[in-house]
Amino acid sequence: MAGRLVAALGSSALAAEAFSDAATLRHMLRFEAALAHAAAAAGLIPGKFVPIIAKACDPALYDPASLAEAARRTATLTVPLVKALTAEVAKHDAEAAAYVHWGATSQDVLDTAMVLQVGEAMPPILKELDGIVAAFAALAKRHRATPTLGRTLLQPATPLALGQKIAGWASDIDRAARRLKASFAETQIVQFGGASGSLSALGPKAAEVMTTLAKQLGLALPPAPWFAQRVRVAALAQDAALVVGALGKAARDISLMMQVEVGEAAEPSGPGRGGSSTMPHKRNPVGAALILAAAQRAPMLAATIVSAMPQEHERALGGWQAEWPTLAALVEALGSAVQAMAEVAPGLAIDADAMQANMDATDGAVLAERATFLLAEKMGKQKAGALVEKALAKGGSFIAALGQLEAELSDEAALLGYSPAFVDRLLADLKRK
Repeated sequence: MAGRLVAALGSSALAAEAFSDAATLRHMLRFEAALAHAAAAAGLIPGKFVPIIAKACDPALYDPASLAEAARRTATLTVPLVKALTAEVAKHDAEAAAYVHWGATSQDVLDTAMVLQVGEAMPPILKELDGIVAAFAALAKRHRATPTLGRTLLQPATPLALGQKIAGWASDIDRAARRLKASFAETQIVQFGGASGSLSALGPKAAEVMTTLAKQLGLALPPAPWFAQRVRVAALAQDAALVVGALGKAARDISLMMQVEVGEAAEPSGPGRGGSSTMPHKRNPVGAALILAAAQRAPMLAATIVSAMPQEHERALGGWQAEWPTLAALVEALGSAVQAMAEVAPGLAIDADAMQANMDATDGAVLAERATFLLAEKMGKQKAGALVEKALAKGGSFIAALGQLEAELSDEAALLGYSPAFVDRLLADLKRK
């Protein structure tokens, strides 16, 4: 795995910690301790050995580097960890060591650990997403009727309310976040099937053990093991990528609005924020940069997980092994994007004067569509279009060249059309969620 310095721009601290070596060992060993408790509760192993096994499930007792090296020789981290755990238990009670990892298989441990890691990382991310949506919604409400220059194909189009643009960001982020919440909830299930999914080693006690195990871990119990049924994992990956993409849309707009030549918006400032190593005058869109970096990576990471879905029989060769590091990288990218936007959204500064100046710089040309339809009411659209094109061809002020619609074209309410109402509709829709 990349070091913290390399990953600094690709992960939030909270998401990185959830997939750290310490967290990985903690969650794997948590499974083993819970399994010992469940097996003892069902009468499959002596209860006196549970405290001994549980005490040995201390992550500090194990060396991640040596475990990682050994994992490559077995294609699974579970084998060396269980071997090390068994040896640790044997130091205190040789008889107890025989009951470590009772009835489980490698994928039981790894899939459940992955689920627990996602369960650690995701709640704060989802909470921050709610805050981002709320911040954008509040900003959209403040700018419900603030005119701004619409842009299509990166060129001036017709004016609209700035609030509509911002409410559009909020709406899509919220929509993606709701999908992510649902798919996240579906992943919070235990994996427990034993050698090939039948739990035959546990005999008639299988139901009791898996029920107790799930309860111990605070996870739901699925109808059956899901060793090679990976829709839940793939759905989480896709929805995480959608959230990053929705954040990326807002970040792209903000970065373009921050260009000095445009000057319509600015990320929040602070000591050292947005600075350049050589150009003291710069105020770079650093939040947008982090979000857009995540948006470049997330789709490919999600695609890797989806492409791993056709898995062989009851246990995959390669496909399953590709998921864990990929999902970790994806959740870290998601965390980075969310953390960056959580800083940007509440402090985004808007310059309405600059927006008006940018509209004025077109010499009224952005009013051509409205002028065409006003004139069309009197002379038909074909003649009106020809008259407007003639006025535009003269250069300079379009309104002056047209000469007869100055009052109508300067009507700000008419200029924005239905745009403020779209803001209301978008904000009302957010409240209903």
